[in-house]
Amino acid sequence: MARVKAISFDLDGTLINYRFVDSVWFKGIPRLYSVKKRVSFYDAKKVVKREYDKVGKERPEWYDLHYWIRKFGLNITPQELLRYFEHRIKTYPEVPKVLDELKQRGFKLIIVTNARREFVELELRKAEIENYFDRVFSSTSDFGLVKKTADLYERVCSILEIPPQEMIHVGDDQNFDFDVPRRLGIMAFHLDRKGKHKGELIVHSLEELNKKLQRLRE
Repeated sequence: MARVKAISFDLDGTLINYRFVDSVWFKGIPRLYSVKKRVSFYDAKKVVKREYDKVGKERPEWYDLHYWIRKFGLNITPQELLRYFEHRIKTYPEVPKVLDELKQRGFKLIIVTNARREFVELELRKAEIENYFDRVFSSTSDFGLVKKTADLYERVCSILEIPPQEMIHVGDDQNFDFDVPRRLGIMAFHLDRKGKHKGELIVHSLEELNKKLQRLRE
């Protein structure tokens, strides 16, 4: 096996818990829509979620606050909406310790996420983990792509000037973060924090990932 030089992480659900992003999408947007349309929050949430589902998470628009604010005719900027919920940004408990250990062991740490840059930059800054990363890639902001094809990962490897075999990717979405990068030859780990699955390439925390990476180097 080629010597691994870079470890790539997804962001939401991998490093940072979902409380912040879920609040933006499923509380903030529906609440504003309910006020505009003078309907209950419950009815507004049903309408908003139905529109999200029509687009689907395999399209870049799904991740774009500008798109949804325009679509629903809301009187707010993306930055204002994000700031309203920024106090809910928090990493999973083991994240800072694991990132610190991996950095000390000489790995180049990067982020590859579907989230747009306005989310990513705020989350990394508020969680105080931005200094761990050598590069941060927002697939939707930087390339106009979603992590549904290996093309995205191929571009990242090209920018990093490393072959796919020298990179590991870890994330919580089985398709975007596991199946797709493996097609390119990247070693990937599926992060299953709910403990539903088991396997050599499945981890239930980043601490478990760290231990598996230590064994790979022995």
